[in-house]
Amino acid sequence: MVDCRDVPQCLARYDVSGPPDIGAAPEQSRQARGIVLCTLSALSFSVLPFLANAAYGAGVDLAELLLIRFLFAATVLWLIVAVRRPARPRSRHVILGLALGGGCYAVQSALYFAALPYNGPSLTTLLLYTFPAVVFVVSLGRNRDTASAAQVLALVLALGGVTAVLLGAGEGTLQPLGVMLGLATALAYSTYILIGDAVDPAVDRTLLGALVCSGALVTYAVVNLASGGPTLSFDPAGWWWAGSLGLLSTAFALTAFFAGMRLVGASRASIVSCVEPVATVLIGVSLFDDRLGAVQLVGAVGVVAAVVLLQWRSPIRDPQIGGQGSAGHSPEGSG
Repeated sequence: MVDCRDVPQCLARYDVSGPPDIGAAPEQSRQARGIVLCTLSALSFSVLPFLANAAYGAGVDLAELLLIRFLFAATVLWLIVAVRRPARPRSRHVILGLALGGGCYAVQSALYFAALPYNGPSLTTLLLYTFPAVVFVVSLGRNRDTASAAQVLALVLALGGVTAVLLGAGEGTLQPLGVMLGLATALAYSTYILIGDAVDPAVDRTLLGALVCSGALVTYAVVNLASGGPTLSFDPAGWWWAGSLGLLSTAFALTAFFAGMRLVGASRASIVSCVEPVATVLIGVSLFDDRLGAVQLVGAVGVVAAVVLLQWRSPIRDPQIGGQGSAGHSPEGSG
């Protein structure tokens, strides 16, 4: 997504009577590369629920799937950290990162993956993407943010969109348990983000992602052992789907997002990341058995529009390009 707000300023700086601005082309290239990376990240996250369903079809159970996902993701992220050698964080940030992964993010992931078989990836993802509205409302209650007219409109769109998605379903086609799990996922993810605000923005995001994935890995190792597993008695294809989920939709998606954010800033990166729910719905409707009626499609547009409005920030208030801002959501993506 190209931010058109920059166009007037760019034109205003262009002087036909003087020499060409030799710095403009590199900056435009930097912005373009950043947007491409953030888009690739969003697309990688968008296929996560479909990879999960494919793994289920190969006989991988929920606990094993999440164990393999975080094993692959944590391994790759720690390899990247070893190569990049970022500054060592304080002990309390290490503990917080591990606790976030082992607690909030592990719970959020379990709820999301458990919800998928009930109502499909499209509807489950749309329910999850009510989290920006939840985070904003809680921030208002804690006097950490102020509401603009656009943000109030976003809240109305989010609530109206979810209502349309739920009420627009045909009788008997919507599984209430799946809806409850989807909304619980949004609440768990919002809690994760709000607690994650305590992490120093100077902490390298890839390192933080590695800590969070490691914490989640420990949690699911304990869960598997406590339940008598992991048995790993699934079809060989299960390794492909579970591995792809960990490598493509977690490790690659994270590193691409962080690299893109360093080039375009946290605000633009968060806006481009809104491609994720749109892509998930399009993939689900066009390639799989997801079905959304006309009213539900209108609701989906409302939810996505609300996300964009709540993520939108003026470039003047952007963190400095190259900083480590969180871009308004977790360092692990939404799945």
